[in-house]
Amino acid sequence: MTRTSKIFYLIFFSFAVIFIATLHMRPYPFVYLVKAVPIYSLAALAFLNIAGLRGKLIGWGLILSGVGDIVLELEGDSLFALGLGAFLVAHLFYIAAFTKGIQFIGRRGMVAATIMVYGCLIGFVMMPNLGDMLVPVVAYLLVIVAMGALAALSRVNHWLVVAGACLFIASDSLIAVNRFIAPVPNASLLIMGTYYPAQLLITAGASLHGFGSERR
Repeated sequence: MTRTSKIFYLIFFSFAVIFIATLHMRPYPFVYLVKAVPIYSLAALAFLNIAGLRGKLIGWGLILSGVGDIVLELEGDSLFALGLGAFLVAHLFYIAAFTKGIQFIGRRGMVAATIMVYGCLIGFVMMPNLGDMLVPVVAYLLVIVAMGALAALSRVNHWLVVAGACLFIASDSLIAVNRFIAPVPNASLLIMGTYYPAQLLITAGASLHGFGSERR
């Protein structure tokens, strides 16, 4: 690992810990920057450490994720759909990065099938409560489930990427349940406590491109 990469990882962990430790203090000046800095440090790592087009796609996915983080932190519910849209586009970049070496077999196929079944179940549970948000939320659900399934099915993805994709789905599931179904105790802590590791595992795992890719 280069010195530059170590610095960006240090920035990621430092600001992630600061943001999570100060969740109860929000809003405070520049909180949106504190929240987004870990994601933009990962974007820098993606551009530095992940080879070729794959690195650019994941890097831009992280940049769009940071935009979503900032929008949601600045305006909360009033711009929820806009923040959702930023994350949706981020997942489209991830999907584009995960399309190589797709095989629906073995353990990867089982994980992908589990993700798709889970997506159907949570969508079924949420739909009666979505109201005007039905179309954007269902569209987002379809995209993030596709992202998770393709992360699992691509044999060039290290299993860390798959774990990150599953954590991302878990984090967004917590947001959905908390917003549309019932309040989740310590929701912000649980959401961010899964979201930051999700993005970290996707980025770090993708930098190990091909490592263990023959395993199923």
